[in-house]
Amino acid sequence: MGRGAAYSPLRQLKQFSAFLVPYATFWLVYFLICRLAFVLYHGSKLAGFSASTVAGIFAFGAYADLSTACYLASIPYLIWFANSLFPFGAARALIKGYSYLFIVLASLICVGDLQIYREWGTKLNAQALAYLRYPKEAFASAASSPLLLLVAVAILLCFAGIFLYGKLCNGLPFADRPERSLIRLPLFVVFAALIFLGIRGSVGVAAMNPSFVYFSKHPFANHAALNSAWNLFYDAKYYFKEKGNNFVYLADDEAKRRVERLMASGIPNDTDEILTTKRPNIVLFILESFTADVIGALGAEQGIAPTFDELAKDGLLFTDFYANGYRSSYGIPAVLAGYPSTPEGSILTHPLKMERLPTLCGSLKKAGYATQFHYGGDDRFDDMIALLRHSGFDKVVDRESFDKKDMNSKWGAQDHVLFNRVIDDLKGEKAPFFSAMFTLSSHEPFEVPMAPVYQGKDEATLFKNAVHYSDQSLKAFFERARKEPWYSNTLFVFVADHGHPLPLHRYYDFLPERSRIPLLLYGEVLKKEYRGMRKATVASQSDIAATILAQLGLPHDEFRWSNNIFNRNRRDFAFYNFHTGFALRTPEQTTAWDNVSKKVLLRTSTARSEARNAESLKDTQAYMQYLFKGYRAL
Repeated sequence: MGRGAAYSPLRQLKQFSAFLVPYATFWLVYFLICRLAFVLYHGSKLAGFSASTVAGIFAFGAYADLSTACYLASIPYLIWFANSLFPFGAARALIKGYSYLFIVLASLICVGDLQIYREWGTKLNAQALAYLRYPKEAFASAASSPLLLLVAVAILLCFAGIFLYGKLCNGLPFADRPERSLIRLPLFVVFAALIFLGIRGSVGVAAMNPSFVYFSKHPFANHAALNSAWNLFYDAKYYFKEKGNNFVYLADDEAKRRVERLMASGIPNDTDEILTTKRPNIVLFILESFTADVIGALGAEQGIAPTFDELAKDGLLFTDFYANGYRSSYGIPAVLAGYPSTPEGSILTHPLKMERLPTLCGSLKKAGYATQFHYGGDDRFDDMIALLRHSGFDKVVDRESFDKKDMNSKWGAQDHVLFNRVIDDLKGEKAPFFSAMFTLSSHEPFEVPMAPVYQGKDEATLFKNAVHYSDQSLKAFFERARKEPWYSNTLFVFVADHGHPLPLHRYYDFLPERSRIPLLLYGEVLKKEYRGMRKATVASQSDIAATILAQLGLPHDEFRWSNNIFNRNRRDFAFYNFHTGFALRTPEQTTAWDNVSKKVLLRTSTARSEARNAESLKDTQAYMQYLFKGYRAL
């Protein structure tokens, strides 16, 4: 072949295509296999899907796959082009090593995504990776996962990727002598532009984002279409950078006006008094993962938490109560500081903002309460200790305060050990006191020191056994507590830190049932007419602080997001968030908004009115907008 033919535009074009097309195809096929693994692993979620919806998972998923493939092709493309100008023998091996490295990384991300979605109902995200700061706790959470199966899937994906690379990329053209035709530079620019276009996903104003693949009314179909690796890095980009307000829907004055109406701002606080004293001792139980779906008194299967159900017979039980978020790091500040969370993350990860919040403990200390907090695990987890220090608890007990022989759980001290320590530490405590505790035995991996009551090794059964053990530990606590002199003047408050998909496999996190939890007030200080009462007031964790302080006749205006449940002028509502959005529930309607797809995921209404639906959506969005504006200003 003559020199002119070698440098002909057509031959040069074929060279560029012969490298990029097979290389990009390799990644596209590999990501197709990863998506197939995701769909098969969660196959039960396809029930009721049409063939077109299942096909759409793969068709629309190709958008994100192409973007990811172009990201991954950009560095090999630069190496390949540099080699064509200045050939070096290691170019082929360098690209091969790079590709193998990212095959392994992508396989690990895919496998992590499989289990995170099973546990959380969300794709693997930066928030999940943030938990790697706590390796012991992360390992404990993973211990209940099917580790052998996940390792096998990771190995198979790695081998599949390596096999595909061998089939499609071993024949990639590499120059063994310089090729410096003038036509190569414009071709390089053209193909670089095509890679950039593939990364960006469009020539329009909007660049590639998750909504490009959101094609279905079924959230699982949309989540399955997302490329796991692409989604992780997309999420991380926004998680770690300084955020603007991603929740602007209305004019600021309208958002403020709607929130003030929801919170009944400016209307006198006329409180029903349910206690026989203004200065009771307060014992607050924050129960790990105690979803309403394990409480028989709330309509769940009987017998999972029989002690709780017995206490409810003589207590005041709220039947339409909700967690503000889906992780402990969301629930703890909601309960202890009256602050609801946002889909962007927990305020605990931003201590400088958190330290500007009022706290329930702080208000009680000003009123003369002695204060304690007990947790059997590591209170540094989720930055919880920062909130406890800011709250000013007189005494904080965590895993370092227990004997090594009591560290009989991957997380720390089991609940019966924790409860015994609380009783011991309250002996001789001056009254009134506020004692808060956070349990851990009903957290994954659900390993508890009790013979199984429910037979089976599946996660739902393990979870039920763990809850039953915690409940039995609660029974033992009250057997001791009733003998203590402080018992008769004590209000016991029970609430969960968040809901849970188990035991009923509620994996759609936008549904209110997923966030529904118990709130129970119990004790001899409860007026007799409220004992055994079921109250259907719609409320949430962030309302607890104002509710308790109002019963004590203490000021609570600084808890601007806490809505006194016993205020006769209260407007009943609960706000909760999930990974990609948020929801507002009222007695009339629940509206859930997905901030990624910019769509309403759920709308339940007793009145089928388009005008009412529109107003409900505006109230939902206004609350989130005003909350996040205030969060940024902290």
